[in-house]
Amino acid sequence: MSSDFAIKIENLSKCYQIYERPVDRLLQMVFRGRTYFREFWAVRNVSFTVEKGRTVAIIGRNGAGKSTLLQMICGTLNPTEGRITVNGKVAALLELGAGFNPEFTGRENVYLSASLHGLTREQIDARYDAITTFAGIGDYVNQPVKTYSSGMFVRLAFAVIAHVDADVLIVDEALSVGDAFFQQKCMRFLLDFKANGGTLLFVSHDMGAVNALCESAILLRREGSEYLYETGTPKEIAMIYLRDLYSEKAAAHAEEIGAASTASGGLLGDSAANGRESLRRQYSVDRVPPVRYHASAFRRDADSFGLGGAVITAVYFRDVNGNAVNQFNSEDEISVVIRANVNKDMTFPALGFVLKDHNGQKLIAESTDSYLRDQAIVAQSGTEIEAAFKMTFPAIIRGEYPMDVAFAEGPGSDHVQHHLMHDVLVLTALGTNLVHGKFGAPSLSVTFDII
Repeated sequence: MSSDFAIKIENLSKCYQIYERPVDRLLQMVFRGRTYFREFWAVRNVSFTVEKGRTVAIIGRNGAGKSTLLQMICGTLNPTEGRITVNGKVAALLELGAGFNPEFTGRENVYLSASLHGLTREQIDARYDAITTFAGIGDYVNQPVKTYSSGMFVRLAFAVIAHVDADVLIVDEALSVGDAFFQQKCMRFLLDFKANGGTLLFVSHDMGAVNALCESAILLRREGSEYLYETGTPKEIAMIYLRDLYSEKAAAHAEEIGAASTASGGLLGDSAANGRESLRRQYSVDRVPPVRYHASAFRRDADSFGLGGAVITAVYFRDVNGNAVNQFNSEDEISVVIRANVNKDMTFPALGFVLKDHNGQKLIAESTDSYLRDQAIVAQSGTEIEAAFKMTFPAIIRGEYPMDVAFAEGPGSDHVQHHLMHDVLVLTALGTNLVHGKFGAPSLSVTFDII
């Protein structure tokens, strides 16, 4: 058997028998020569290969067969036709509830789920503390999982699959129910998993995530009675997906316009078409509404690492009057303030921050080293350092944006980390008119002319 691939799918299909009435199922069992059902092909003649160490996205509209495909790869569904070959151990996080007994406690489900993934009792005992620490649900681990929120459930489920030594991870969109801090923890794990040669297959409707994280993508879709699939680069597949999505909306809109036109005898009468001067209009806005932000409190217990020569003690936002604030607008002048205690004498100390999106992609990254390196700063043990990055904060699309902060020593790429903290706070963009991209244009005004 070739070992250069992780997953190989050959002409895979899954057909369900749909019965209109309960009695039809009984009739089908009795009268086998007749057909009392209609066929529904959830997946039809799909073939692709996933190489080891690759990250592949499965995308498509609701009902395209994404979850069915993943369940067949995991072995929880049997295909009607075709062949699946998997090299290595597979761990999956599919729909909420899969693999857990709701009557069992979280602890009991950890042992149940991990044993289903091939771990022995002794191995689970050795990893139990790491699993519960990753999940971060505290004493709830001793309560039945039927009492859990969806966020707590996915925390525990992901923590288990992160510790079963899988070669292939399959993740449906279950992570979307987690909070911003846990999503970032999962994203760091997935990036490390990928960097260590793991294979990742996941479902997403987020084309930004697909383009940023994947080497390839697979699109499942239906066109009339035909079941179609396409493979390609994330950019190619995202373009097809968005084209189909907007083409369907455009067709529906055209039908509405056509019906209205027929009912009224045409959208524009002859007098309106001939009197174009009456249609001239100019619209403008001199100042677009600012984006409103809310910042969470500093998390002293955030995941961190470093040599310990300095400890970051506070991260917050400050206005022009020197007051700490947790709410501000994109047009306000604001400072990101980082404070730290120095535990040893050091040369070239530097503080910095990174603001990330929900996929862990870096949006803003600044450091004192970039601007103050030529001043050869020296800090003595026992002193306190404060760095403030003053700016007019950009307009960002609605969402949650975690922040990492770090205290390093040494110039440029030669520095060592004394204290790096992940997701010390979350900046939430509350009110925004942005619908695409990440940032709006600064100091924007708009004109719209009908000529």
